[in-house]
Amino acid sequence: GFALLAAYTSAFTVAPSVNLSVSSRTTSTAGNPLKFTSSINSLKSSESTSLRMSTNDEKTESKLPMLLDPGTKGGAIFLSLVLFIVPIIGYEIATIGFGLDGIDVGRWIGVGFTFFTTVLWVGTYIFRVATKDMTYAKQLKDYENAVIAKRLEELDEDEIQALVEDIERDDF
Repeated sequence: GFALLAAYTSAFTVAPSVNLSVSSRTTSTAGNPLKFTSSINSLKSSESTSLRMSTNDEKTESKLPMLLDPGTKGGAIFLSLVLFIVPIIGYEIATIGFGLDGIDVGRWIGVGFTFFTTVLWVGTYIFRVATKDMTYAKQLKDYENAVIAKRLEELDEDEIQALVEDIERDDF
């Protein structure tokens, strides 16, 4: 309960300037070690604040080298070149090295390449669906976080304290 609500509130940052007119309320959190109330207090700390989503799209360092990371321009170019050159090399090896008919080899390389790339593409799609790494899922999560933060912002201090106490009872 509490961890979920704390995760929702930590997904937002306070940015100055857009005049949302949040009423400034002061609360004492002395003796209350919960991050939840400190997040709420930071949201309500200024007369002129607005909420903006913190994005998880910040540059995360990939462990792959630039040429092997398909998320970079270098990786996309390198992958494209590999996908272009490997079938040509396979064709040359099969026709010159093994003496097979060029038309049959070309047909089988085309079929194999099409099958392989289709299976690979479907696999990446299924993986993204399974891990919920799709645009719709991310947008839905961002929207839910924004709604929860807005509702939390509109709560009175007494309601917030009652919610914190209720969460504390549920956790222990």
